[in-house]
Amino acid sequence: MAENKTDTRTFTQLFSALAQEMVQNRSQNGLGLTRLQGLALRSVNQRPGITMTELAQQIGITNPQLTRIVTTLEDRGLVKREHNPENRRVVNVQSTEQGVALIAQNVEAVAARYDQALQTLTPAEQTTLVRDLQTSMRLMTKAGILKGLKQPVAADQSPAPK
Repeated sequence: MAENKTDTRTFTQLFSALAQEMVQNRSQNGLGLTRLQGLALRSVNQRPGITMTELAQQIGITNPQLTRIVTTLEDRGLVKREHNPENRRVVNVQSTEQGVALIAQNVEAVAARYDQALQTLTPAEQTTLVRDLQTSMRLMTKAGILKGLKQPVAADQSPAPK
């Protein structure tokens, strides 16, 4: 049983470190968004047409909080809201071209930063890290820990280390 607690602590430690890293990256790369605005925009980019309710649940905030965040993103031209044609009570959120471009710019900056950091590893260590992360993502998705992610690239399709 103690082993499970250690595993839980490992998850908590990893997720906390990754969340902190993402927040630092957002501010360092100049998105000009709050943490929650950035999370909302990323989520909308990953799941175009997501409903407001699903988005609030994914981010872990209330619907009224999300409404304020999405209003700000909409005012900046980064997202747009549309009533669902099949159920007018449901509101779907889409990224605009400007929102997609902003996230793409951020993804490039973060990727460059990680690429530079990974250069401190040997090619074999890079391959091991990528393979283990892909396996972890697959298993966490299967366990229901990670949701709404695109399937990770298979290990044999990974870009070769530099």
